[in-house]
Amino acid sequence: MKPVIKFACGSIFIGLAVLALKFLAARVSGSTALFSDALESLVNVAASLLALYALVVAAKPADRQHTYGHAKVELLSAVATGAMILIAAVLIFQRAFTVIRHPVLLAPLSGGLGLGMVLNAAAGGLIAIWAMQLRRVGKKYRSPALAADAQHLLTDVLTTIGIILGLGAADILHLPILDPILAFGIAVQIAFAGGATVLKSLSGLLDEAPPVAVIARINELVRLRGTGALEAHDFRIRQAGPAAFLEFHLVVPGAMSVDAAHVICDRIEAALRDEMPGVIITIHVEPAEKAKHEGVLIHD
Repeated sequence: MKPVIKFACGSIFIGLAVLALKFLAARVSGSTALFSDALESLVNVAASLLALYALVVAAKPADRQHTYGHAKVELLSAVATGAMILIAAVLIFQRAFTVIRHPVLLAPLSGGLGLGMVLNAAAGGLIAIWAMQLRRVGKKYRSPALAADAQHLLTDVLTTIGIILGLGAADILHLPILDPILAFGIAVQIAFAGGATVLKSLSGLLDEAPPVAVIARINELVRLRGTGALEAHDFRIRQAGPAAFLEFHLVVPGAMSVDAAHVICDRIEAALRDEMPGVIITIHVEPAEKAKHEGVLIHD
């Protein structure tokens, strides 16, 4: 089993444990803010299930119907996760508005409210530890599904901290209205997180160019390892989840043999794959008269 799939399975088990703790916290405290936090954890579990499915599909090799593989399903999963976060935000808005119109008494801090806050803090600590692990693995394996899951969990940790501080203040200041107001704040925060997740994933689906630093490094490697060629131009690169596709034209002297040109291509490809493991490279070799005198100019 691939590491990313193992971590996706782990996210489901962690999510269920956190969900149980947070719903119990909401039940014993009667807090709208804690209920909102529990609802967000329900979205976390659904997102983890979706991420697992996406990773299993993405791991399938290319076939006749999907010649570039299935990696983009991870981006679709991340978009769906963002959409679920936005739905959760709407539900929290509705719950908070209802409580403001029809106030609900909070349990005392020395009783149910205090117990609920302790349970929520325990859940938050568990999430924080797991989110850091997910972010590390998602970055290592360039997995949008795990990265989106980690980002959402880290947002959840900040929410938990804010809720505990806010409910403590509500009890000390005898202002129960702070409870639904906190829920509104949670809804706004996760709505922004959901929107950011959707936009980031859509950029991948639309084959957005990589950062300038990545392009500069590719150009540098072609220049350093392309000795014998004249220039390289018409670079195109796209990222599809953990997979990357790079293509460009390489201009060589017209009298150069196919074998010699192939040696140069192999040398460039080896350097690029060392830098970008798993990248799929297509190089179109052209004679000197096709030079555009732009792109990467190669000199002996």
